[in-house]
Amino acid sequence: MTARRPTSSPNTSDARAEGISLAPILYFVSVVMCCLGAFMLVPMAVDIVDRHRDAYTFLACALGTIFVGAGIAIATHNKQQRISQNETLLMLPVTWVVACLICAVPFMLSVLRLPLADAVFEAVSGLTNTGSTVIVGLDNAPRGILFWRFLLMWIGGFGVVTIAVLLLPFLRIGGLQLFSLDLSPSSSKFVPRMVEVVTQIGLIYVALTILGAVSYWLAGMNAFNAIGHAMTALATGGYSSHDASIGFYNSAAIEWVSVVFMTLGAMPFGLYILALYGRPGALYRDQQVQLFLGIICAAALLIALWRMVHFDVALMQALREGFFVTVATITTTGFTSHDYSTWGGFVEAIALLLMLIGGCTGSTVGGIKVFRIFVMIQILRVQIHRQIFPHGTFRVTFNGETVSDAVRAGVITYFFTYLLTLAFLTIAIAATGLPLSESLGAAATALGNVGPGIGPNNGPCCTFKEVPEAAKWLMSFGMLAGRLEILILIIPFSRYFWRT
Repeated sequence: MTARRPTSSPNTSDARAEGISLAPILYFVSVVMCCLGAFMLVPMAVDIVDRHRDAYTFLACALGTIFVGAGIAIATHNKQQRISQNETLLMLPVTWVVACLICAVPFMLSVLRLPLADAVFEAVSGLTNTGSTVIVGLDNAPRGILFWRFLLMWIGGFGVVTIAVLLLPFLRIGGLQLFSLDLSPSSSKFVPRMVEVVTQIGLIYVALTILGAVSYWLAGMNAFNAIGHAMTALATGGYSSHDASIGFYNSAAIEWVSVVFMTLGAMPFGLYILALYGRPGALYRDQQVQLFLGIICAAALLIALWRMVHFDVALMQALREGFFVTVATITTTGFTSHDYSTWGGFVEAIALLLMLIGGCTGSTVGGIKVFRIFVMIQILRVQIHRQIFPHGTFRVTFNGETVSDAVRAGVITYFFTYLLTLAFLTIAIAATGLPLSESLGAAATALGNVGPGIGPNNGPCCTFKEVPEAAKWLMSFGMLAGRLEILILIIPFSRYFWRT
């Protein structure tokens, strides 16, 4: 992924002024298409068992997707191809857009018959692990389409972790250089090669999913729902098979299981790999993890205290509600069990802040990420000390290591870009006719890949079905932007990108 294909001379016909070749990009997209087509056979099998006619829909979609993908793969395959950094930057958004469009087709052709904007919204929400939905009547929906939603989130979660651990640090997006891995064969780091990293992530991901499914089953779910909710809890996506989400079960055990696996999904998967290689202490000594767990405890206790003082809720019930709402929001999972929009502006304000913060870098979550919040706090601390002691020497550190100027600049740039994009989305969504509070909630939930919005119409109790079509397209863009760290969508629009 680091070498350019050789050219004999800058003046040969093989040399391109823009420096971008579409062949390796199309080949990668075609491989993803074939994989998605194969995954469509799983909900088809579910519908065959249930004898539902959507089985033919998934079969047709699978065969069509595999046929087109295989054709493109054969036409663009070249063993000598190497992909450059710029081609990688273009490959990511192209792949995600194509994947979302392909995954929207079953929603349009199934018994749900969703219109294009709704189908794309649902597919984007699933693959980006957002969890927002436009579907009403999940309790009576075919199990095949329900499992397709679960599967989209599980696939998206694995893809997100892989990108976060392997590609984003390599591309130096948003100050993530600190998380880059030395993948050369001669490296003495914990995993020598990229294939091994992906394999380790996959094994951890599958193992935690199985553990989650067993835990949900023991807590009272049937096998189908236990598997599905384990997939979406670990992926921090939040799709459910019930309109009331986790609240359908009204079970403290199920809520606490959700809290545990949402938290596990929001932790850095790179540290799980380190734990497998005999360094379990790396997980709890990581300053990002410490801050993340500290924020969860502080916010949960504040919400619990608010519920006890203003709503006369018992201590254990208040703690259960506080931790569930906090974890579901900061991990951007979006599971709902309690309609916190009826608890007052204080809780909604905390929820909004948690949406913006998100979970840990290198996990399945969205948001700004706790690592960037930590670095920004450190930068503020250093700046205050410099004002007090002008001649002093102060460092910004993370896990005992000095944070370079490049990383700090990346964090500040991303922070500014995130807030600017949030403001743009809020204004654009408000222009479609939504009130300001709901527009801000819709923009924050889309950009943070959270799920439920804010307000009486789009909060935890509701869906985005009645949102104007233009707002759905804007939110789909926001979900993709948030998942791809925003800058990946912006960089290809620069004319300099095509000249290097």
